[in-house]
Amino acid sequence: MNTTELQKIKQRYSIVGNNDALNHALDVALQVASTDLSVLIVGESGVGKEIIPRVIHDNSPRKREKYFAINCGAIPEGTIDSGHEKGAYTGSVGESEGYFGIANKGTIFLDEVGELPMATQARLLRVLETGEYIRVGGTEIRKTDVRIVAATNVNMQKAISEGRFREDLYYRLNTIPIQMPPLRERGQDIILLFRLFAMQMAEKYRLPKV
Repeated sequence: MNTTELQKIKQRYSIVGNNDALNHALDVALQVASTDLSVLIVGESGVGKEIIPRVIHDNSPRKREKYFAINCGAIPEGTIDSGHEKGAYTGSVGESEGYFGIANKGTIFLDEVGELPMATQARLLRVLETGEYIRVGGTEIRKTDVRIVAATNVNMQKAISEGRFREDLYYRLNTIPIQMPPLRERGQDIILLFRLFAMQMAEKYRLPKV
């Protein structure tokens, strides 16, 4: 990707910085966007991991289909793959397609995937391997076709060694790894970010601009 294309992407997604590692992450995202390969974005909290899935989806053949972001730390255990049938449980009204039904033909972004409980990991692995799921209260096997992009700030190798994350699921998600650099390694970018935030504060509170 040339410099002009890179700058267009940064402007479109309000990405600030010229760090080599950041540029490499964006370059990889654009290269794999046209494929259906699973992507795992790794990086500390606050480094902008959530931007990469949008770049991938918006530049993929699925861009006109649904983009669905899921915070894995907030998913009830065992429900990641399924919606429910009418009357499947007390309080259920009507039917629900579930995440994979809603995002069929599109892209699902699994944020904080390292926080998934083990039981939920097993259900997710089944969907990734077979494209099949069964809604709660149902017996019909349903098919889904989604692109998976996941992100985590967890040390996945440590989580695997401690038995907190399935190794087979990790390798299924980590087909294409993308590493987002921490801010402390983006020295010159910190200055650019400071100036941006200062300008935004000046505009909001009508202060003298720096």
